[in-house]
Amino acid sequence: MSKKQQILETAIQLFAEYGIEATSIQHITKSTGISKGAFYLSFASKEDLIKEIIDTFMKQFVADIDRVVNTPLLADEKLQNYFSAHLNLLEKHADFAKMYAQEQMYSINEEILEKLMYYDALIDRSLLSLFQELFPLQTEQQAIDLLVSIKGLIRIYSQLILFHPYPHDTTRIVEVLVEKTMLLGEHSKTFYLTMEMVKLPVTSESQLPTTSQIHVVIEELQKERHPELIEETFEVLREELQREHPRQAVLQGLYGHLIAYTPTKWLSYLVKQIDTKKDA
Repeated sequence: MSKKQQILETAIQLFAEYGIEATSIQHITKSTGISKGAFYLSFASKEDLIKEIIDTFMKQFVADIDRVVNTPLLADEKLQNYFSAHLNLLEKHADFAKMYAQEQMYSINEEILEKLMYYDALIDRSLLSLFQELFPLQTEQQAIDLLVSIKGLIRIYSQLILFHPYPHDTTRIVEVLVEKTMLLGEHSKTFYLTMEMVKLPVTSESQLPTTSQIHVVIEELQKERHPELIEETFEVLREELQREHPRQAVLQGLYGHLIAYTPTKWLSYLVKQIDTKKDA
């Protein structure tokens, strides 16, 4: 494990236990067993570290949720898998989730808040896409209202799992969330929210990743060592993106390699978006 990764994991544990404001760089370096100089070689400041933590985990989360929503299954199966994936990721990354849930997370600075809103909007887009499959006759206003209602339920159950020690039955929670979604989606008659009130800025076509942006992500990844298969995947992807019309079969094959390897999940998500754009 690299020093940078050690710092990230130690910081997440400390932030979850003591809070972001109460955790100093000195506290992090002491727990990690490194000097302050070594810290500053990896991160310019504590805020820079926080942004890196958000990027690392939220990119993985977005990619995993997107994969669930876009699998070739029936819509009701995908809904169940969506909630299962959400709760499984919550348990797997409990320290990050606790850190994310703290109020002070949202008051650090505007740039961090914008990052959180950006990734939240990507997840919203995946869930709205699933609603379109489940409720094809639903209006945009109905979909937005349902989205906010279900996100509220997810948040409540997530906080219950994180902050109330108890052997929770996550399978049962998934059943509850599926039932509530179907009841609200099929039978609700009164709505309040509109798309104008709940803006999702990343849903426009112009927000899809460019080839140059993907190259930047590859270059950043190549600063670290990866398995030979992944290194070869990077090279094939670079070559494929040089084509005027990248081949869908090749992109889908590369996506399969990337989504299965944690450090490249975000790259897999970007490749999937380019894939979708070419299909349009």
